[in-house]
Amino acid sequence: MSRLPRRELDGQGLLFAGETTDRVLRDAHNPGFVLVGVSESVHSRQIGTRAAEHAIPVRPDVATTVHQLLAAGQLVHGHRISVTVDGQSEPEAATTVDVPAATSAAPQPEDRVRVCVDVVHPGHGLVTADTFSGAIVRENGTYLVETEHGEVIGRARSYRAGAERLARHHGFVADPVEIEHEHEVYAR
Repeated sequence: MSRLPRRELDGQGLLFAGETTDRVLRDAHNPGFVLVGVSESVHSRQIGTRAAEHAIPVRPDVATTVHQLLAAGQLVHGHRISVTVDGQSEPEAATTVDVPAATSAAPQPEDRVRVCVDVVHPGHGLVTADTFSGAIVRENGTYLVETEHGEVIGRARSYRAGAERLARHHGFVADPVEIEHEHEVYAR
């Protein structure tokens, strides 16, 4: 069976901007997923080893996300294996789900990542890193920390603490944190 070349549709990138997607991409590395049977139902491998021969069914939202990421080329079909599924004694044919080589070169959760805070005017800093962005906005003496989607994830006492909190939210360690203040005269 030949596969058609994949192309991204308008707005398709928005489908993959959630916590479930981030978790699925992390879990694709370890413990890993397999597609069981002709229906390609999504199962997780046993935690702690990608070589496990036992497969555990995943939640429907995770299964849907795996299939969407496969269709978009962010995950790929791997090699064929045999696994046992809960409640069955006979092994079933399955296909592993792998992360493309280009994706695995990206920073992984709990990696250290360089985070830059650009203070564009007093009380408002824009945060950028290789894999995420956000904003830090002063309000009532503390700083609100927001994701790139405008979701407030908490408060911080400084721009540095806000950048560290945003990195932790995305599963990274902020090191180093670089803060740059615009040198223009601020007009109010």
